[in-house]
Amino acid sequence: MEEGKQGVMVAAQNPIAQLQARFKDLENGFRAWLAKQSLPVEAAVVTATSAAQGAAIGAFMGTLTNDATSAFPTPPPQANLNPQAMASFKQAQALAGGPLVQARNFAVMTGVNAGISCVMKRIRGKEDVQSSMVAAFGSGAMFSLVSGMGGQNQAANVISSGLFFALIQGGIFQDGENHGYMINPSSKNCVLSNLENSGSPNPE
Repeated sequence: MEEGKQGVMVAAQNPIAQLQARFKDLENGFRAWLAKQSLPVEAAVVTATSAAQGAAIGAFMGTLTNDATSAFPTPPPQANLNPQAMASFKQAQALAGGPLVQARNFAVMTGVNAGISCVMKRIRGKEDVQSSMVAAFGSGAMFSLVSGMGGQNQAANVISSGLFFALIQGGIFQDGENHGYMINPSSKNCVLSNLENSGSPNPE
């Protein structure tokens, strides 16, 4: 009996558990505050927080691929390369850039995706595959613009990148819906939805 009480006291005094509890309280308070805000404020906050998270992930990924950047050097200005070859160089550099490049790319992708998803959900009142694909199209198009991919035919590459992202995201969303995860119709705000969608699958 005494051992049980001691275990409870140790658990109650665990600094990690206390820190987690405080973080949970702050997170719940933030969600409650955000749910009361107007659409522009909510979209701006969701975009900024998601972009910050994406930048952190991109910077970490960039440190892993930093050595690969040297394998795709920028050709000298006087090099006589055709537009397709130049576009290939830019695509390789965009996908194998250093920490700053990857942080920028991931920040744009995650921020734009989360912002558009938030706006679409608030306007349409639901989160479905159409909203997900629209958000993915926007993030893919913006990624194409900031990464410099596409060569001379920038407009066509923006559209093709957006469509590619939309198809991938639509497939992931539909698969998650079929298997009972990534969808939470009862969520009340975009931040809650985004956090829950990024969680582990909950089998039915």
